[in-house]
Amino acid sequence: MGRKAKGDRHKVVASMPPAAADLVKSEAMKLGSYIGDYLGWLVADQVGIVNDPPAGEVIDHPDATPAFDGRVRYPAMVPRAAADIVIELADARGATMGDIVTQLVCERFGVPFTARVKKKSLQTTTTRPTRWGAA
Repeated sequence: MGRKAKGDRHKVVASMPPAAADLVKSEAMKLGSYIGDYLGWLVADQVGIVNDPPAGEVIDHPDATPAFDGRVRYPAMVPRAAADIVIELADARGATMGDIVTQLVCERFGVPFTARVKKKSLQTTTTRPTRWGAA
């Protein structure tokens, strides 16, 4: 018999400050859960989706992979209902889903973080002529 299905989930890679990543790894280790499952639960909890915290017998917890600007990456396996909320937040704020996940994690642990605004969100919404006519 295989493991119990975890339901529909959305993988989101979050680039976070090392201080937040260390706290995430520590908490996942305490629960014996996979880091991605822990992050998914944490995000769901932060947006008001009630789930039981992940628990298990995982003893091998990988270190986060390096990212840019001194950040590190962990993948989060976010339950679909929570991922839909993260998508809405990202669209509303002009940020990436990864930055919204990171922001929720950092808020939980009190680690300073500001989500970046995507370049296309910074562009003005005024119409301007293009070589093919009106925009």
